[in-house]
Amino acid sequence: MYGLNAVALVFFGCINVLAYKLCKCPVSTRKKVISVLCAALLSGNLIRYIVIYPLIIGTIMIPVEFSTVAYFAVPTILLISKKRLHGWAAYSGLMAGFFYYMAMIISGGPIYAEFPAADVFISMFCHGSIYFCGFVTISSELCSTKEAPSLAVGVILVAVNALVLRPFVAGNDGLLIYILLDGAIIHRFLPQSAWVVAMPAYYLTVAALVLITIRGFFRRNKRQFLKFCTA
Repeated sequence: MYGLNAVALVFFGCINVLAYKLCKCPVSTRKKVISVLCAALLSGNLIRYIVIYPLIIGTIMIPVEFSTVAYFAVPTILLISKKRLHGWAAYSGLMAGFFYYMAMIISGGPIYAEFPAADVFISMFCHGSIYFCGFVTISSELCSTKEAPSLAVGVILVAVNALVLRPFVAGNDGLLIYILLDGAIIHRFLPQSAWVVAMPAYYLTVAALVLITIRGFFRRNKRQFLKFCTA
């Protein structure tokens, strides 16, 4: 069961080492590698969600989770945008990839042991790819803290997208984004009489945590940019 945790740890370590090495390469090499990876990630997921899921498996899958939205947003932005939204692409890639791999390393066996091996490794590749792209982007470009509101708006838009599409998402109650939006932990562990106070406190806490990650993103961006681009 815990072999998957070890595999995730090894994968995550390799991703960080490869990203670190790429950051030391010339800018032209970084751009080529990121462009190829983004093209592979985007085309692969377009095939998965447009062809494989509906036509072969017979299930319509709608990207609503933060990470699955990032599968499409990160490569699209990095391929066609001229730095305007690169901060959001890097932030979403780092957040989705980092927290996914932390969950895999800590409890990947119990959570994903029943999933088909192919699905697990595809998920690891996708999350690793967007994390890798985020790591290299913040090492190559200095993002302005003035972009902080746009990062927060991006998170809100992902939540709104999930809420709007919820009626069309099969088995939506089991998805992490709906568990978070519903405040399932409050409903599970506190009596209903406490919800009127606990739910606002819960949403304020979630908002505060998002703002903390955004602040941390800019700090890490500054450190890595100074390390790799001004040495």
